Amino acid sequence: MKKFYMSMVAMLCGVAASAQIGSLSCGDVALTAGGEAAYLEVMLATEDVSAISGIQFFFALPEGVSINQVYDDEDEAYVNDVAFPIAKKDHQKGLKATESGDLLAYVGGDASMTYKAITNPVLKLGIVAAKEATDGEYTITFSKAAISDKSDPVVSYDVPDFTAKVTITGGTGINGVNADNENAPIYNLAGQRVSKAQKGIFIQNGKKSIK
Repeated sequence: MKKFYMSMVAMLCGVAASAQIGSLSCGDVALTAGGEAAYLEVMLATEDVSAISGIQFFFALPEGVSINQVYDDEDEAYVNDVAFPIAKKDHQKGLKATESGDLLAYVGGDASMTYKAITNPVLKLGIVAAKEATDGEYTITFSKAAISDKSDPVVSYDVPDFTAKVTITGGTGINGVNADNENAPIYNLAGQRVSKAQKGIFIQNGKKSIK
């Protein structure tokens, strides 16, 4: 895993080539406050998927929108409703929170990696809007996107920022209440719901706290 992150850092620090190896885009999503999850899908377009070794981008969800939490009875734990359908099982892939509060999505990162056919999105993210979410249209900006090739050393290709519109309906529309809920769900920095605050940094009521 350390080797993988080092390769991703090297990819970001490398000089991006002027040509484009592919592009990324995302469709719009409609959510009902307190309702079911909808999928945010980031799509890859490329003429040669076999030339790609890694993809990554940063983004942040609007206030009141979170990753869908699904309870797994077998594992007796909450799991994130996140999929990387373009990747094979042996790919390095994940979604992690950064210190700035953004989410980093990454897949691959090694020149030996190969992908499935590009009929699937890079990322499928199940998101929900809280009952208290405010109605409106919100823009998610996917930034610092990069696609790496299989050259030696690996070359990073910058991808222009892209956006998705999230429309929320059925919310309270109340913006002036700031009181925290002591019984609100608690999440770790990976976005996973936990039963109680663990030692270190945790998130509750949309705020980071340290125990």
